[in-house]
Amino acid sequence: MLILLPVGMNYRTQRLPIVTLSLIGINTLAFLISLVYHFNTQGESDLWIQEHLWLIPAQSFFWTYFTSMFVHAGILHLVGNMLFLFLFGSCVEDIIGRWRFLGFYLAGGFVAELAYIAMIPDHFASMIPMGGASGAISACMGMYLLLRADADIEFKYFFWLFVIRAGAFELPAWIAITFWFLKDLFWAIWGMVNQQSGGGVAFGAHVGGFLGGLAAIGILKLLGRRREQKGRKIILDPAPMPARAPVEPFTGETPTIYLHDGRVQSGPFTLSQIQAALSTGAIGGDALYWSEGMTDWQSVSDLAGGPLQ
Repeated sequence: MLILLPVGMNYRTQRLPIVTLSLIGINTLAFLISLVYHFNTQGESDLWIQEHLWLIPAQSFFWTYFTSMFVHAGILHLVGNMLFLFLFGSCVEDIIGRWRFLGFYLAGGFVAELAYIAMIPDHFASMIPMGGASGAISACMGMYLLLRADADIEFKYFFWLFVIRAGAFELPAWIAITFWFLKDLFWAIWGMVNQQSGGGVAFGAHVGGFLGGLAAIGILKLLGRRREQKGRKIILDPAPMPARAPVEPFTGETPTIYLHDGRVQSGPFTLSQIQAALSTGAIGGDALYWSEGMTDWQSVSDLAGGPLQ
């Protein structure tokens, strides 16, 4: 038997991932509360939870599209999902910002649920309940793929048949995540062709959430480029700006600025170093920067003309 788990990324977050940790806390608390009720009611509460908190398409209670993202079928289901949420969610939250990440996470979970309903045999007439955070977490993986495709993911493996073997290895994110997506896509299509609901795993939700995450970051990047182009037109179109006298570099600066070009995080740098690199084209205008006291990463092109606000 082989167990393969992602355990780390070559990325160090600059801020505490408050949203990711809060989501993990809510999922864990919901599971612990359901466990307490399970033992206090000899399992009778499980049916109520499944009918009122899990998503049953035929019932279509509107709140279950939200609550179903925070319920799990067992401890292994919970722990596996929370591991993936911590690894991918922390990085994505750090890069795109807390509130934006929360919105994309919940929207990705909703898209995942609709995709699941679209791919099961009975669609909105199905009485099969669905629950778990994996659809929203799949959206995190889709977002991560577009943000850090060239990053490396570290894996631990455990293998036993007659002997036990364990070890670690690294894979580029685009290889690992693409393989995972294609595997789930295969099983989702297989289920559709054979009129099966997934055998206990909502593969359609994984596929839908992943594509939703890809779309969210794709749109975000597109809007960012359009804003950048619009800003350049505003500066260049009216009339040529008068030439500036060269400014002597400030020699007493403390490096506090970090850069992220969509693949690699670097720093810290001083403001003078950033401006010099921008003027020579060594840093692209689509790179992001962060400094202590900021809540979100911002476009590095904002630093081209003056000091940090």
